Amino acid sequence: MERISDNTCAGKWVQYGKFQFKDISTELTTIDSPADTDEFVRVDTSREKRMEDWKPAFTDAALERAPAMADVWKDCKQQTEAAVGQFLDGEIDADALSQVFQRAYQRVTDAAQESGYPFPLWDEAMGPAALESIYGEFRRQILDVAVQRNNQEGRQYVSGQITAQRNWKYYNSDYYFKTEEAIGAVTERYTSMAQEAGWEDWVSVPDYKEKGLNLYYNFNTAFSNQFSADEQFMLDPDQVPPKDFQWFYQSGGGDGRTGFVTSLTIGHQDGTETVIDYTSPGFHPTDPASGMMWASYRDENGERRQIGTDFRFTFGASDLYNAASLLHFSGNSAAAQAANRFLQNLQVYPAGYFSRFPAQEKHFNAYA
Repeated sequence: MERISDNTCAGKWVQYGKFQFKDISTELTTIDSPADTDEFVRVDTSREKRMEDWKPAFTDAALERAPAMADVWKDCKQQTEAAVGQFLDGEIDADALSQVFQRAYQRVTDAAQESGYPFPLWDEAMGPAALESIYGEFRRQILDVAVQRNNQEGRQYVSGQITAQRNWKYYNSDYYFKTEEAIGAVTERYTSMAQEAGWEDWVSVPDYKEKGLNLYYNFNTAFSNQFSADEQFMLDPDQVPPKDFQWFYQSGGGDGRTGFVTSLTIGHQDGTETVIDYTSPGFHPTDPASGMMWASYRDENGERRQIGTDFRFTFGASDLYNAASLLHFSGNSAAAQAANRFLQNLQVYPAGYFSRFPAQEKHFNAYA
């Protein structure tokens, strides 16, 4: 039997840190005839292109899938979530939270260089690319934890069982202001880290709103992420809410298998009709035509002011209500006016509304 020869280890090797690469420069060849430059493709080695090439390697999805990075990234995410929770609970300040971001970046990049991820030859664009991507993921996690807290808080106000026929939403402006404070501190540290590394011309704060990255932009876009057709509760995500403002909405609905009789029409021989209305005043969790909403704010004297209302849906295009057409705080105080302005920025509708009326314009019903 003829022996198989393996020459893959032959030749010259180049050492780069702890990594070895085979020197294949001797395999390069030249051609005698002129090359057809019309078929050449220019390789873009610009700073911007290299940054765009490396940034995806340091996103949440990529780091979770990379065997060499998954454990480190998982631990960093757990520490981040815990720190954000501590910040929201008032146990640490925004500066301490920003330090968690800096440590996460350092730990990820140290692990990447140690393992040779995503490529052993550490390009100068990798550091700033990692910084910008990890900043974005840290920012997203701040908003994600805050939205989860907001939703957990709002769940206590839901009457009855949640079903597919029902819709509900809760908004606490405290989370808006806390996340703005957190993002501001992390952004300041991010900018400082870039300056210290000499990367001012490399990194920037991405325009998450322009890119449609609602989970990265601010609390309002994360709270009502329009990636889903049925998440269109907020009209202008840049509108700043009043402090100490809360808002809650819910619609009714059954399990989809049991009908809900609202009325009975009896026809008489003389041509007249008798309509028996089985509905009763107030909100009913199992009635799909039933809706309720309340809002509250704290006035200049520190007192909580709250108003609420019950209303009904007709299962038509007019079921899109601007919150201000249903609720309005009395008084001319600055706090009351601010609350009323923000109510104009909210809208409510039954579950599946935008699936049935996809072309319906926002705030169909006029303001009160």
